[in-house]
Amino acid sequence: MKDNTIPALEKAIQVLDFLGRTESGAAQTQLTASFDISPTTCYRILQTLVKYDWLTRKDSIYDLGPGLLPIASRLVNYLQRFAAVQPLLDKLAAATGLTAKISVRQGNEQVSILRAESPRPVAVSGRVGGHFPLVEGSVGGALLCKNSKNDILKLLKITTIPILEKNNPELVFERIEQCLQNGFCLNRQQNNRWNVESMSAPVYNADGSVAAAVTLLGFADDFADGRWEKLKKELTATTISCQKIIR
Repeated sequence: MKDNTIPALEKAIQVLDFLGRTESGAAQTQLTASFDISPTTCYRILQTLVKYDWLTRKDSIYDLGPGLLPIASRLVNYLQRFAAVQPLLDKLAAATGLTAKISVRQGNEQVSILRAESPRPVAVSGRVGGHFPLVEGSVGGALLCKNSKNDILKLLKITTIPILEKNNPELVFERIEQCLQNGFCLNRQQNNRWNVESMSAPVYNADGSVAAAVTLLGFADDFADGRWEKLKKELTATTISCQKIIR
C-alpha cells in the first residue's frame, strides 16, 4: 500500500499538535525526542514555522504564534455548531440514564469534545478532551465507517497502544459493518480495556462523510438484551437532530 504523505510535513503537524496541547510550549530538544526527528530536521521545521509566525520563540521555548489566528478563526463557526448540540446531548443522557458524548477525529486519534453526564449517582463517565486511538471501540467504528479497508489497516499498524483491536482487526470491521447496516455499533465489555460498554452512531456531513460520533456509555447491564432497542431509538433520534444542526 503506497503512502502518498510527506514525512517532513507530518512531523511539522505533529509538532503543532503537541504545542497546541501544551500550556507552556516546548524546547527543540523535547520535540526532537518526542517525535523521533533528527535535530537538523526539527530545527528546519521550527524555523520555517517561526518565519510564517505559526510559532514564536522565547529564549529556547517554542509556542504557537499569531500566524495561526486566520486559520483558527475559520473554525469558530464549526465549533459553535457542535456547541449548539449540547442540549441534545443533555436530553439523550436524561432519556437513557447513561453518559452521552460526542467525539471527532483528530489525525490518528479520536477526541471527546462534548459530554452530558448520566443522571444516576453511579455511572460511567469520561472527560472532555480525552484522546484515544482512532480505531478503538464503538467510537472508532462510527468515525471510520466511510473509510477503506486499507486505511483502517494502516491505522491499526501505526497504533502503538496495545489495544485489543490491534491484533483483532475483525473487531473494527464488525463495528463498521454494524454502522453501515444498522446505523450504530456496540462495543461489548469483553472487547475493551475499560471494562465498560458503549453504543455509537455516526453523524454525517452534507457530503456523506463522517463529522462525528455520538456515544452512550454504560455498564454491561445497561446494554442487555431488551434494553438496547430503546437506547438505539434515542441515539438515532439524537444523531439525526445533530446532523440538522452541524450541516
